Amino acid sequence: MLLAITLRDNTFIPPYPLEEKNMSNYGKYAKFFLLIAFVGMSGCAELSELRNLNRRQAVTIRDQSEEIAKLKRQLSSVSDKLRSNEEELNKLRKLAESIGEGVTVRDTVEGPVLLFPEKVLYDSGSATIKPHGETKLREVAKFLKENPGISIRIDGHTDTDPIMRTKHLWNSNHHLSAARSLSVFHFLTKSENVAEGRIYVAGFGPNRPIASNNTSAGKKENRRVEFLILTSVASLPPKESALTVEQAPVLVEQPEETLSVTEPAAEAFETTEESEEK
Repeated sequence: MLLAITLRDNTFIPPYPLEEKNMSNYGKYAKFFLLIAFVGMSGCAELSELRNLNRRQAVTIRDQSEEIAKLKRQLSSVSDKLRSNEEELNKLRKLAESIGEGVTVRDTVEGPVLLFPEKVLYDSGSATIKPHGETKLREVAKFLKENPGISIRIDGHTDTDPIMRTKHLWNSNHHLSAARSLSVFHFLTKSENVAEGRIYVAGFGPNRPIASNNTSAGKKENRRVEFLILTSVASLPPKESALTVEQAPVLVEQPEETLSVTEPAAEAFETTEESEEK
């Protein structure tokens, strides 16, 4: 192989032979440099991909750490609530033991409950608290005064038997259960000076049995008054969060119409009236 060289001043140097060995070395060097360049570019791409992967993993680890911290806080909150609930149960158990007369404690999904059998507070079909029952309720009032952070809901319960002897006083078992809750409310607030804002009342009638109403023993268990312990009371949202004027439904006045009652409808209405009187 010949190699000819022309200088800048157009001086021509005759070709001279170039050894095949040198050309072979140059080819090797060129391949080596190309290989290095290829490896370098591949390495840069892999490095970039590794950096992106590391960033994604860092984000995942951060999110998982935040979730773990959130779960730990929730677990701590649940543990505190369970501990507090257990403390309330222990207080109620001591109160139930001091009252006696079959008063017991139940743990429900709504919270701990102090249960008074009917016989402790009332005669059958009556909502008037017996003197002996008032003595037992004073123990409850004392408990509330010693624990000012606690509120209660007084729940009246009955069995499924219809009211017979005192049906002139009560329209239904719901009526009787609500009247019993109110009598306890009035005793605690008026006679024992417990703040009204700490006491709520409810009458469930026969709707929440704790035993079968098919037996006398079960019915006896269902006739009771319960004190649900409330450590926090849910409140309604502020008035401002209600429907705005723009969102409020528009009421359209309808023309007055004379309602006519057909004979079948009238008969149904009379039947409903008779069933309510029972």
